Amino acid sequence: MTSRERFLETMLFGQPDRIPYIFGGPRQSTMEAWYRQGLPRDIDFGRFVGMEKGMGLPINLGPVPPFEPVVLEETDRHKIWIDELGAKRIDHKRLPTPGFQTRKWLEFPVKNRDDFREMARRYDPASPERYPADWETRKQTYRNREAILSATLQSMFWRVRDWVGFEGLCMMCCDNPPLVHEMMQHVADFTVAALDRALTDVDVDYVFFNEDMAYKTASMISPAMVKEFMWPRYRQIVRFLRDKGVSVLVMDCDGHIGELIPVWLEVGITAVSPIEIAAHNDPVAYRKEYPELGMLGGIDKRELRFDKARVRAEVMKKIPWLVKQGGFIPGVDHGVPPDIPVRNYLYMVELLKEIACGGDLDVWDAPGLLEKQLGPIEEMWDWRRAMEVIEPEEEAGS
Repeated sequence: MTSRERFLETMLFGQPDRIPYIFGGPRQSTMEAWYRQGLPRDIDFGRFVGMEKGMGLPINLGPVPPFEPVVLEETDRHKIWIDELGAKRIDHKRLPTPGFQTRKWLEFPVKNRDDFREMARRYDPASPERYPADWETRKQTYRNREAILSATLQSMFWRVRDWVGFEGLCMMCCDNPPLVHEMMQHVADFTVAALDRALTDVDVDYVFFNEDMAYKTASMISPAMVKEFMWPRYRQIVRFLRDKGVSVLVMDCDGHIGELIPVWLEVGITAVSPIEIAAHNDPVAYRKEYPELGMLGGIDKRELRFDKARVRAEVMKKIPWLVKQGGFIPGVDHGVPPDIPVRNYLYMVELLKEIACGGDLDVWDAPGLLEKQLGPIEEMWDWRRAMEVIEPEEEAGS
């Protein structure tokens, strides 16, 4: 099977030749740590570990034109600026984990209906900048592909939060429901119109909904509010995607999603990712309660930090059973952080490959073929060393 055939067959509970290899991607700081642990710098990491081939449609769903970045204040420790989305924020410049920006939002561009209507001018689906100039050439490449092709959209909670801020959105849901309805309807209408050309020209394998609307133990707004403000717009987008032939709809939401899964299934979402274990998600329990729910992720990143015995225990306690149920692609439950040693990650990869092919891990262990291609360890990642780039506030102010 090709990568796309394998992906669709798995996520639609069919009979793939094996489960797709989608193990989870390391962050920039993780790659830097792994180079010092012997990972060759001149490799294509995805090809090195054997991940499936994947592509994303290059459709710009952001503001057009973007806001002009303006630096308001800058020191050797931080920068206060207006970003491309129009938000005022403070970015810390001394990063313990490069590639993952430590930041705090100070102010958002939309505070009332007039602000929103001005913002909506930047979300015109007909703006020519939304598609690359060589789209006609690209679409021919996509039509003849073997790789998995996805489209990613910023869903209602995500996008409106960009405009008004998290606290602002939560307050508006109570204090100004009509404006929330108006903004979320605009997001839905814009998304459908902006993607119509792409999904008419090309058959995509799945659509990824960016949402991120959950805390560690609960949804950021109640399921009742989700139904009031978002359910009709979810249905609008889902119907559009179904009409375009998209069969796999993946909701990307960090945090605890137990309250939200029933709502998403009801509107036609077919799968969830990344199923963060630290946020009290249990993929085994979800599979038993929702046998039709597709899942991607579900391997607790925290358990990969220690030794190979802990890695094996984390994989073996749930992954073989979940794979047998169908509709599941195992991987790390978010971006792979730098405190995971590269040898542990590669050991996990070999375990998952054997499970994906139907192997019996009760009588088999990873031979370490990937590890044997590493160079010597120069230095292991140490959080204490990483934090040395951040001076204590009292020292900085003295």
